[in-house]
Amino acid sequence: MKFIVFFFIILWSHNSYSEDSFKIFISLSGNDYNEGLTNSHPIKTLSRAQEVLELHDPDLPIEIHINQGTYYRQSIVWTYTNGHSITFTPVNFTNERPVFDGGGNINTWFTLSKSNRSSSNLKFRYIKVQNYHTAMSFEGKRNYVSNWNSENELYGMFFYRVGGKYTDFGNSTAAVRFVNSRSNSIANTHFVDILNNSAGASAIHAIYFAHYSSHNEVLRNRFLGINGDPIKVRDESNYNYIADNRFYSSGRIAFYQGWYCNADTRGWNLDGSNPGGCTKSTGECPSIGNVFRSNYLYGGYGGAIKVFDIREGDNYCGPLSSSRLRTSNNVKYY
Repeated sequence: MKFIVFFFIILWSHNSYSEDSFKIFISLSGNDYNEGLTNSHPIKTLSRAQEVLELHDPDLPIEIHINQGTYYRQSIVWTYTNGHSITFTPVNFTNERPVFDGGGNINTWFTLSKSNRSSSNLKFRYIKVQNYHTAMSFEGKRNYVSNWNSENELYGMFFYRVGGKYTDFGNSTAAVRFVNSRSNSIANTHFVDILNNSAGASAIHAIYFAHYSSHNEVLRNRFLGINGDPIKVRDESNYNYIADNRFYSSGRIAFYQGWYCNADTRGWNLDGSNPGGCTKSTGECPSIGNVFRSNYLYGGYGGAIKVFDIREGDNYCGPLSSSRLRTSNNVKYY
């Protein structure tokens, strides 16, 4: 099978910095004893960047400028927001991206832990993340519909060699995961070699919207070499819009999977456990109103697969107010 390489053109290339923002600079030559407020005195880690922001707590948009190079084994649970945008971006735009490499023994590169029902507004630009079990996880509270985060953006990112095949942690569920995270955008981003070992292939997805992750957009991305279904939507993750993407050698059963854990058919035990895989004692419901449109589908990981796979019954939580999925204008090559 021939693969068409899908490139994205960088339309804007800032080498100057906004005057109306709080800036932090990260470099391989940096030192975390610094505060990183100038590029001549940078810090070295995202963990230190969060400490500096908590110390200064600026009432301004924030720009975290990352010098090119490969940063090994960094991992961060990010909790800081200030009501303004926080942008993670290369210090300048060249042919090289900053690279974060987990080295095969780090679980997740970047976890947003925020559930205060407000915009977290994190923006990521042109960063490469590789050799992690999971690249990014945007986490609200999965058991409480009202405890969400929102308005995060991934643009021009590159996720490479992510999953259980490349790490010591067993099967992964996603390259990028959203749990009760809403109104996010993933655009012009590459997902390449998102793989579990063959026995766990069905568990991994490039993008996984779960537990009330609604109104998200997935636009103009490239998916190449994914041995699980590349897009998965679960448990009242509604009105997500997935369009104008290209999928090459990606998917085990379908390019889009809609699923929820039906506790009735998976046998809750008296102690509250569920050997069939349900993890929410409150139960789950179907997702509705999702759109999969105008995507180019160049074949699954092992050959021809379905465009979509909708699992579990429609009426488990009562009559649906909208269809679970609408599709149109997808071009399937085999």
